Amino acid sequence: MIGKFRVYPKEDGFVSFIWLIFILIPIIAMFPYDTFDKQLALFTLGIFVVTYRNCLFNGKWFPFWMALMYGISLFYTIYFGYIYLFIYPAWMIGFIPMKKHVFKYYYIALLCMLTPVPFSLSRLPEYVTQDLKITIFVYGFFICAAPFAGRSIRKQAELRKQIYQSTQRMEYVIKQEERYRIARDLHDTLGQSLSIMTIKAELAGKLVDKDQELAKKEIAEVAETSRGTLQTVREIVSSMRHVLIAEEMITIEKSLRDAKIILSTEGEELTGEIATDLQNTVSYCLRECVTNVIRHSRASHCRIIIEKSGVNYTFTVEDDGKGMKDLIQGNGLTGLKERIESICGKLEFTQKNGMKVLFTVPVDKKKEKIHD
Repeated sequence: MIGKFRVYPKEDGFVSFIWLIFILIPIIAMFPYDTFDKQLALFTLGIFVVTYRNCLFNGKWFPFWMALMYGISLFYTIYFGYIYLFIYPAWMIGFIPMKKHVFKYYYIALLCMLTPVPFSLSRLPEYVTQDLKITIFVYGFFICAAPFAGRSIRKQAELRKQIYQSTQRMEYVIKQEERYRIARDLHDTLGQSLSIMTIKAELAGKLVDKDQELAKKEIAEVAETSRGTLQTVREIVSSMRHVLIAEEMITIEKSLRDAKIILSTEGEELTGEIATDLQNTVSYCLRECVTNVIRHSRASHCRIIIEKSGVNYTFTVEDDGKGMKDLIQGNGLTGLKERIESICGKLEFTQKNGMKVLFTVPVDKKKEKIHD
């Protein structure tokens, strides 16, 4: 079965073809195509575009297409002075995933192709001015550096992808742990209570005809156990409504990423020891702070720091945006302050090179911990 033909790789999209707009420079410069040399050059340029497209797929013919791209770039450099065509293969060997020793071979080949360039400048037409020759040298240095820049950008993109995948896995693990906790609570509490109720109900059924008073006592104990079990169910449902800081951080990271804001954090490992009901309030406060960053700060970076000192936890949310010259209470700051004060905490705002929100909450050791 013949596979579906693709003009460009699905993962890269059409954006990889935008750079071909620079091909218009030699096309326009050679117009009109009234000589065989110009017609041959235009045909060669068409082959170059096809070669560039094939290299994007990084298939088994990649070395052949790269060699052809090198050759056409050298041809245009020697006969027309269009050295910038080398930018395409230079960036290509940087962006295409390849092992370090393979990258080295392609880079050495690129340098070898550039070697004849200084000697070919004297063969350029008279209309090529001295300034243009200097420009060619500048392009040459840029081309030599482009593979390393492309390789660095590709590694950064791969790192961001790995971080995103790691975040997705973390989100799945947190949800699974919460399911296991609920299942464990149901088994340890409801399972035992229901077993006791079953035994007592069966015993009461046997005692109805023999000893009604004892049977009534057993039924009363069943009712009491049922009420206790109902209260346990309510407590489990109530705990399910709590939002953990770790869960909220995942949502925060997604929101900031959608807003093109880079998030960095410190001290996230401390959240596991904070009481569950306290985490619910802190999660809301962090969400409100980050919402203000997204809506009003125009920042490019956001930093969340969690610290423990003595009897307090300190949470800091800071950004590098424009700040807020007038703290408008309608931005959720009133509700934020009320929530912090409801857990005996303190809230502070400072502005220097952006906005900084700092709030402290007391360490409540009497509360139930997450990992208990």
